[in-house]
Amino acid sequence: MRLTENVYMVGSGLSHEFDSSVYIIKCGRELVMIDTGAGCKTGNILKNIEKDGFQPDDLSTILLTHSHADHAGGAGKFKEIYNPRVYISKEEADFIKSSDDSVLKLDIAKRSGLYSTDYKFYPCEPSDIIKDGDTIIIGDFAFHSITVPGHSEGSVCFKVELPEGLALFTGDVVFAEGVIGLLNCDGSDLSSYRKNIQKLSGLGIELLFPGHFVFVLSNGQKHIDKAVESLKLLGLPRNFL
Repeated sequence: MRLTENVYMVGSGLSHEFDSSVYIIKCGRELVMIDTGAGCKTGNILKNIEKDGFQPDDLSTILLTHSHADHAGGAGKFKEIYNPRVYISKEEADFIKSSDDSVLKLDIAKRSGLYSTDYKFYPCEPSDIIKDGDTIIIGDFAFHSITVPGHSEGSVCFKVELPEGLALFTGDVVFAEGVIGLLNCDGSDLSSYRKNIQKLSGLGIELLFPGHFVFVLSNGQKHIDKAVESLKLLGLPRNFL
């Protein structure tokens, strides 16, 4: 589903109920995928890529915002078939190499009803480690990493200047209307949110592409700033669960 001149949504409810939003960015001849879904119906994601007029063989790079299964469970399968480079933060890299439910926090996620009991995470060996402030050049565009621990230990947002505006892919760090993604499990931490959300302040983001719910195609910074400001206050901010 085409969202802008260069950004397409190829996964979420479009692919499988366990999947986060999965985005494709057209970078000249190359395709970049932001997150991969849970890996249950990668064939549906591939069909959606083809429906949008692209060849999956042109998938050169996967940028993972974090290691949770709904965002990263499909990375190993895409790498096995198309061998794209897979980028993830240092803090999250060991998680996607594992298939252990307790390591991946899948045990609590299954108890919470977010996955079926028979769901299995497909491990992936990442190609590259992302650090805060890294720039990844892919085709026509430069993707800038901003690590924002809080939702998870090494959550990363990706900022990229597109012809249609400055875009930010946020995973589960921040959503429309300033909602945040705090979880009640190890690795998710409100204190880390408070310390790191400020990195997203004043960026001038126009296009906001979160890992769930609605995307924003104008004045995305307004939504981000709501989260930034809410984390300066005494009360708990709006949360996605």
